[in-house]
Amino acid sequence: MDAKELYKKMGGEIKEFNKFSGDVDIGYRIEYQKRVAEVDIDFFGLVSGDFSPVHFNDDVASKTRFKGRVAHGILTTSFVSAALARMPGLVIILETYFRYTAPVRIGDTVKVEGVVKEADQAKKRYKLDIICSVEGRKVLEGWTSIVIW
Repeated sequence: MDAKELYKKMGGEIKEFNKFSGDVDIGYRIEYQKRVAEVDIDFFGLVSGDFSPVHFNDDVASKTRFKGRVAHGILTTSFVSAALARMPGLVIILETYFRYTAPVRIGDTVKVEGVVKEADQAKKRYKLDIICSVEGRKVLEGWTSIVIW
C-alpha cells in the first residue's frame, strides 16, 4: 500500500492540486480549505518529531487551557503553504509571521484566506495578509512574503 492509500484509509483528506489563475498583484486573493483528521496529527508528529501530550494524550490535554487535544499550530500553518503553492507560477516562501489565536481540533475544517497587500512586479515579490479560520472563528493571523518564479 502506498502512502496516499494508507493516509486515505486512515481518514485523511487528499486535495487535488490545482493552480489558481489570474495575474498576481495587489488585491489578488487566495483561499483553501482542509479538514484536520486524527491521521494528520499522527503523521505530523511522526514527520516533525513533536509528540507533545497536548496533541496526543487526552488526559494531559484535558487539563490544559485547551480542555482537550489540539492540532499542532505548525500543521495549521502548513495549510497556508498549500494555498500559496496553488498561486500561479513557482511560489517560494521567503518570510512568515503568524500568531495563533485559537486552537484547531480533530474534525475542524481550516479555511485559509490571503490577500496580496504589497507587490514588487519587477522582482516578482509579494506580501500577503493571511487569516485562517474554523467556522468563522479566527485561529491564525499573520503575513507571508513570497517570490514567484
